[in-house]
Amino acid sequence: MARRISTERNTAATKLTLRNQSAATGLWQVVCLYSFEEKVKKFLTGYNVRQADWNKAKGEILAGGVDDVKKANAHLREVKSNLDGIINRYIQQHGHKPSLTQLEAEYNLLQAPEEEVAAIVTTPVIEALAAYIEVRRPELSPNSIKAYTALRQNLRDYKTKKRIEWALETLTTTQIENFQDWLLTAKGFHNTTVERRIISLKKFLEFRAKDTSVDYKALRPKYKVKEARNEIIVTLTKDELTQLEALPLPENGHLDRVRKLFILQCWTGLRFGDVIRLTQNHVHGDTVQIDIDKTQDYSSIPLFPAARKILATDSGVDLALTNQVYNRSVKDLCAMLPSMQTTITKFYVSKADKKTVTKPKFNWITSHTARRTFISLAIESGIQQHFVMKWSNHVDVRSFRKYQNKFHGEDVAAQKFIEAMS
Repeated sequence: MARRISTERNTAATKLTLRNQSAATGLWQVVCLYSFEEKVKKFLTGYNVRQADWNKAKGEILAGGVDDVKKANAHLREVKSNLDGIINRYIQQHGHKPSLTQLEAEYNLLQAPEEEVAAIVTTPVIEALAAYIEVRRPELSPNSIKAYTALRQNLRDYKTKKRIEWALETLTTTQIENFQDWLLTAKGFHNTTVERRIISLKKFLEFRAKDTSVDYKALRPKYKVKEARNEIIVTLTKDELTQLEALPLPENGHLDRVRKLFILQCWTGLRFGDVIRLTQNHVHGDTVQIDIDKTQDYSSIPLFPAARKILATDSGVDLALTNQVYNRSVKDLCAMLPSMQTTITKFYVSKADKKTVTKPKFNWITSHTARRTFISLAIESGIQQHFVMKWSNHVDVRSFRKYQNKFHGEDVAAQKFIEAMS
């Protein structure tokens, strides 16, 4: 028996309508929409009109909307007819409608009679970003891949919540600004996080500059990060490090291994991705020598006794876990110290509002706290800045200063000043 085709379910449903108003001109793009499994594909017709010049019921441009309205509407009907024809033929051959990509592929094979009004297939930014990540994966650092992946996930969430999908060919600065507002309000991100997303987006758009009209060079975070003059940098004191080393923990248990890794970070200043790779093989005399993942550079760091002791075994710290799990475990570990129960208040600027967040010191501790501790202790000990920057693999002084706890030793310095003036 011949297969019965459900023509009712598979009816070719394309629609001529308006989408993506230009912030610069106020004109709307005339597009032909095709729906498949709750997803929509937009096919550009090459025409842009005011909303007042569009007949929604008939799906055509009104007289006076463009120079040659008859020619324009004939072209719109042709675009829709071509798409419907492909869909109907596909239904007859396969018994169901084509997917978005299948329709796009078939439509691209058609040769439009007039080059200047050839239909343009839009490229979803989310898909293009995924392809960008894969193409550049071999040359990107792990942190860069994380940044682009986070941006892609945010765009997917934005598409789901706001029902808005960006296309490279129609992307506008206004759309990007609206996305920034959504990240700040709906997602609750800080300005610094939003700034990182925009930096990643800017680099991606530079790579695809020929496919978009957005001026990536002029792209800026809508709400700039205001650098605090007296930003509180959370670090551990030398006494806290000593107390941490002395904590009674089950030998070689999870927290004991987390402690070893954290102390190793505090005495080498390495990022999590680098310290997790450390073994005795990286020890050369009185130094630890390692290639840095993030910068693709090389560091030679003084080998402190605590670090030497931990690295004495061939395997170093045998601990397989993610950075997120490590950060949670470090908080649990530091919560055991009485000094870590004191509260610390930090100030943030989110959009245009100043916010304060107060919580116990142990809740501020992350893997990066160890890196800040190493740098702060070195500076407090009187080590010249250029040596510390060499060890921590910093090249930018402004970035380096964000790792220094300016309040370490402040009480001692104040007492010395009082005594000197008395």
